[in-house]
Parts: sequence; structure tokens; C-alpha cells
Amino acid sequence: MAVWYVEVGSGPWWSPITVAPFGLAILLLVAAVWLFRSGLDGRIALRVPLTTIVGMLVFGSFGVFVAFDLLPTTTVRSTLVVLHFVSVGGAVGVLVGLFAARQATTIRTLRTREAALRRSRDEYQDLFDGIGDTVLVHDTRGVIIAANDTALNRLGYAADDLTGRRIGTVEDGVRDDGETAAAQSADRIVYETIHTAADGDTTPVEVSATLVRYGGDPAVLSVARDISQRRESEREVARKRDQLRALNRVLRHDIRNDMQIVLGLGRLLDDHVDDEGEEYLRTILDTGEHVVELTRSSRDLARTVAGETELPVEPVSLAETLEAEIDRRREAFGHATITVRGDVPDVTVRANDLLASVFRNLLNNAVQHSDRDEPEVVVTADITRGDHMAVVRVADNGPGIVSDRKETVFGKGEKGIDSEGTGLGLYLVQSLVDHYGGSVRIEDNEPRGTVVVVELPIAEK
Repeated sequence: MAVWYVEVGSGPWWSPITVAPFGLAILLLVAAVWLFRSGLDGRIALRVPLTTIVGMLVFGSFGVFVAFDLLPTTTVRSTLVVLHFVSVGGAVGVLVGLFAARQATTIRTLRTREAALRRSRDEYQDLFDGIGDTVLVHDTRGVIIAANDTALNRLGYAADDLTGRRIGTVEDGVRDDGETAAAQSADRIVYETIHTAADGDTTPVEVSATLVRYGGDPAVLSVARDISQRRESEREVARKRDQLRALNRVLRHDIRNDMQIVLGLGRLLDDHVDDEGEEYLRTILDTGEHVVELTRSSRDLARTVAGETELPVEPVSLAETLEAEIDRRREAFGHATITVRGDVPDVTVRANDLLASVFRNLLNNAVQHSDRDEPEVVVTADITRGDHMAVVRVADNGPGIVSDRKETVFGKGEKGIDSEGTGLGLYLVQSLVDHYGGSVRIEDNEPRGTVVVVELPIAEK
């Protein structure tokens, strides 16, 4: 610009000889603004001034050759020719620099994205291989196209040996023979099957198969979990269930029938013993009745645990069940006083035929664990506000239960029948009430004794 001003400063500013210098100045200004706003890395942005300088030098050198060697010697004309060549070279350098900067930025962005994709792929592969279950991917024709490290280790194949094989090589297919149930949705299916390793060993597995896209094509992602321990646990549970069923039959038939014979013969002896023997006979009969009640509780407990019944929950009349069981307990315990305070609500609760066993065991415990010669038991029943729960209270005048044992008597936190509770009866009560969706707790009675509170959900009408 200084050369231009010295040479033609006195001439008009719109002269054609001003186009190149002004054009270069405007182009440099535009390039500077673009570079400032683009936020390019400094080393990339430096390419623009470097190419500009190189262009000016190259074109300027060529302009000197043209002006001083090829054109007639005229100072003003030669200088302006060189000036125009320098301006054009600078303009070309600016454009080349901007293009190079743009390309470098694009290349750097692509490389950054490629590195990010590579990291994502590596992370995906690490996750794929790090899953503790067997993961296989096969196409819609059943050809395995990918497997994780766990699958290779458990199936005993090398990666190249496993891929390309059909899924039927390692999987026994979906089992639908009644032994296993398959749950499926639109794009997912869960089923149990058998995986066969390269050496012929088999492993029971639960497979979750999902429709995915792999490499742009539809495929099936199969995640298989080893269920050997679960199968073993199921067999053990089945064995225990069979044992409980056998115990139930023994309790229901052998022991109880034998005790009924003992009690029947004992009652026949009532007229054949003297006053001294009557006390012993009464002890024998009371103990026999206790054994019968114990076998009944054991039978009910075995029935629930063994699964002889599915324990359906259905509406059961609270008043009929409770009053019928109170009448039976009055007959069984002639020396005890069992009274009902108030009216029993005429409602149905969510229970089943074993609800009678709940009340029977509570009444038995209230009488049998009393330290009084004539135990007194008071039963009350009510419903909560909102008519959602029926509350039955069985209160006795016995010795009571210390606070730290109010939960252990039900076997809570213990091993059920091995707990430190009062026996099978309360453990059965706890199990049944929990199954009904209710609750049971123990409170202190006044002035002494215990109150067992049972809450049962009222059945919907």
C-alpha cells in the first residue's frame, strides 16, 4: 500500500491500478476475521499468512522478471507491475492458505472422530468380552458371526473355529416340552436349553435372544446364563418336598390315628380308675390331645411347605371361621374360659381353608402356655378405619412374653422349625398370615399376659 501511495497517490483512487492492492487488502481483512471467528488451532491458522507470504514472494519475483526484463523500462510502470503481481500472489496465497487450513481442520476432525470410534469399539469389545455370560451373535440363517471370550472359554472353541458354524452346533434349540417355559415379546425371547461344548460336555443354560442389527444387517444376540446350580437347587427342593409330603402322610394317618386310639381307650378307662389314678389319666388325655394338635399343626405346615396345595387366596368368612374354631377349642379345653367380646364383623377376608389353623394355634398357645389353673382367653375382632383390614386380638392372662422374644417366637430370623419359638404353631401362623398379605404381632396384656394381634386384608366385593 505504501508503494502504491508513493507511485500513484496523486491519481484518482478509482484507477484500475488500485484494484489489486485494494483487493488484497480486503481479502486479508476477510481472512483475518474468518480466522478469528473460526477458532482454528494456532498452528493451522499460521498456514494462511505463510502461504500469503510465499505467494507474494513467488508472484513478486515473477513480476520483477516481467517488469524489468520483458517490458520497456519505465519506473512507474515497472513498479506498479511488480506491485500487481505481488498483490495477486498474496491473494492466491490467502485463498490457498484458507483452503489448506480448512482441509487440515477437516482432516483433524475426521481423525478425532476416528480415534473416538476406535475407543468406543475397544470399549464395546471389552464390555462384550467382559460379560460373565456366554454371548453369541448369529445371523438370520443361524450362522454364528461373533462370540465373546466367555463363550469361547466355556464352549472350548477358538474364535475362528466357532464363527461360521451354525447355532445348532452348540445349542439344543428352544425347549417346549413342558419342562421349561419360554417367555417372549416382539423382539425378545427367553428360554432354557442345553449348550454343547467342543469336547461334548453339556451345560443347562437360560438364553435371552434379542433381535439386533450387526454390521448393518439383522442378527440375533443370544446371551446364555449357566443355570446348573439353579437346576441342582430345584432338584434339592423337589427332594425336600417329597420328604415333607411323606412326613405329611405319616402325620395325617399314622401318628394321628394311633393317638386317636390312645385317647379313645383312655376315655373308656375314665370309669375304671380310682381318684388317685384319675389325675394320671387326665394327664394322659391332656398330653394326647396336645400331641393330636401338634400333629395337626405339623400336617398343615408340611402341606404348605411341600406344595400339596397351591394355597389359593380366596374370600373366607371371618365370623364363621373364628366362631367355629372357638367352639372347638371350648370343647377341647374344658378347664379354660374362652369368651368373645363384642360382635365379630360379618366380613370376608383374603385367606383359605387354613385360616382355621391360624386361630386354632393362637387359641391353643393361649391356653397351653398359661400358668393359671383356669386360663382365661378373650377374643375381639374389629375392622380398621376405611374397611381395609380385619383385626383379631387373642388375649390371655398367662405369664406374658419378654420384649426381646416377641419376634423370635414366630421363628423370625431363625430357621423356622429350628427356631427358639414356642413351636410349630406360631411359625405356621406367621407363614400363613404373610401369605394372606396380612401381619401378626405380639403386645402386652394388662394387667398381665399376652395379646396376639392378627391383621387380615378384607376381600374385595
